[in-house]
Amino acid sequence: MKKPVLMAVSALFLALTVSPVGIQSAQAAELKVYSVTGTDGINLNMRSGPGTNNSIVTKIPPNSTGVVATGEERKVGTSTWAKVYWAGKGGWVNKSYLTLANLKPPAGGTPPASGGGITMKCSGTEPFWGVTITETQMSVDMMDGPKYNVPVTFRQTSANNATIAVIAGTDGPNETQTFLQKVSACSDGMSDTRYPYAVTAVLNKRKVVSGCCSVR
Repeated sequence: MKKPVLMAVSALFLALTVSPVGIQSAQAAELKVYSVTGTDGINLNMRSGPGTNNSIVTKIPPNSTGVVATGEERKVGTSTWAKVYWAGKGGWVNKSYLTLANLKPPAGGTPPASGGGITMKCSGTEPFWGVTITETQMSVDMMDGPKYNVPVTFRQTSANNATIAVIAGTDGPNETQTFLQKVSACSDGMSDTRYPYAVTAVLNKRKVVSGCCSVR
């Protein structure tokens, strides 16, 4: 595999969890990094759309920093709402609680993951296998086979389908490629749980397995 220009892995997960239109908007606009201020010790609600009538996506703790604004804004009544990303989540916040931080935007025009990053847990059955994907490594566990860790050396979303992405890593004889896709529901074949991601993995160029993933 030729050496790629590495992207932030958080951008990969964001590409799998929001619409392609949202990602294109984030990359096209001038990104700025903000801190949360003026909430008097109360969490700042990130909502699914501009305005308090929309559902809460996550709560940003007071005085947090690393809130990345895409440049997309909406006026709702007397308030201005900004589209932002924080800790792997995307949504809208009231801009009056944001103060421009003395930080540079993330390289490559992609929102970062803060608050500890993002972990994906993937697994499949018959044969039972699992892989845990973080920003820096993949941990592979085959119940009837190898168990190993490899550093993440390749991350890329599909050039023409933002719901599909590849993460790969190599360390000596161990090599793993995972092909991820955002889906409406992925079944593990054993429970009633429905997962938001489907995965196919190639392990050491010898075994191909499939399963489902969730974000932790």
